Amino acid sequence: MKLLNGSMAEGRIARHPESGFAGSFLALAVIGFIAMWSASAGFGLRLDKGANFIAIRQAIFYLPAIAIFIVASKVSLDSLRNLAGPLALASLFSLVVPFIPGIGVELNGSRRWINLFVTNFQPSELWKPISIIYAAHILDKKNQTIRNTAGEAIFPLLLIALGTLIIYLQDDFSTAALALVAALSVFWFAGTPLRFFLGTLLLAIPAFFLMITSSEYRLTRVIGFIIPDYDPHGMNYQVQNSIRAIMSGGLWGKGLGLGTRKLSSIPEIQSDFVFAAFTEEMGLLGVLAVFAFWIFIVITVTRAAKDKDGFRYLLAMGLLCLLTFQFLINLGVVSGFLPATGIALPLFSAGGSSLLSTALAGGLILNALKDNGFSPVAASGTASISGGTGND
Repeated sequence: MKLLNGSMAEGRIARHPESGFAGSFLALAVIGFIAMWSASAGFGLRLDKGANFIAIRQAIFYLPAIAIFIVASKVSLDSLRNLAGPLALASLFSLVVPFIPGIGVELNGSRRWINLFVTNFQPSELWKPISIIYAAHILDKKNQTIRNTAGEAIFPLLLIALGTLIIYLQDDFSTAALALVAALSVFWFAGTPLRFFLGTLLLAIPAFFLMITSSEYRLTRVIGFIIPDYDPHGMNYQVQNSIRAIMSGGLWGKGLGLGTRKLSSIPEIQSDFVFAAFTEEMGLLGVLAVFAFWIFIVITVTRAAKDKDGFRYLLAMGLLCLLTFQFLINLGVVSGFLPATGIALPLFSAGGSSLLSTALAGGLILNALKDNGFSPVAASGTASISGGTGND
């Protein structure tokens, strides 16, 4: 009987993968908010605004995030494709706005934000999912030729590279690199020839090398990663204390709200290092629970997307790669396996721009998984890509 019930449950998930995805995404959002709430207590007290200050501010951002998720999950994908070009150009223009005096906001020497009066918005967070929408649309539209010639992929690559360059000029190398790699995943799933990636890699490696070595701050971070004892009270301070917090969690953790590292050891732990506070309090079992949800999302989306038409397949896989890369990079930094970056943990880190971007990506993935009568040729006029890569 148990075997029968398990088979029935698995069958329901297989028939309705969007339900499994939405449930896991919601579960991670709840866990993430609770983790951020607990982690932010010390920072709120240091600001003399109360232990719940950051959590309340983040809760306010959840209102538009929920609205964005719902709208993105229901919007017509035909209409979205028709707007893919204008959306990409508008998002590209928004990347320039932070450089405009009086509108752009400079914080810690970087101009990444737009002043919306009630809050600041980081347009690079919007660019990440928008660039994937654009790439999925263009590459599906060119599907009959993209597998045979790399030349068809050059124009969309140039537009995406331009966005990457502007984000880099905002002094945000990590976001620029993440956005580029996530967008390139769409090219891979579209079956773009391998020589395209080899050529891109030959250009990207020296470019990234120059970007890193031209900045003392970024170079110091790389040196600190290679030599962990380098500058333990400066550049490596957060990472070393993050590792100590993770190790102190043990199997069971200290209990929700009972972590001590969040109080002073890791500055602004509720942002990029929130998972260190979560691990200290919830232990290895909490980490395994989060990984289980994320692995379930990856498996569910991957299995369901391969049966969809070209655009939905590319859209779902590209956005899944974006969120998964971001998830793995953040955890790699927090645990000391990667150099320190400014990449937020999806659904966990405090910050309105990141939350809204994640909600948009999640809603669009949910939309792409639905069987909602989407026409694969409505915007392209060509046959669509079947699930698969075909990079040869």
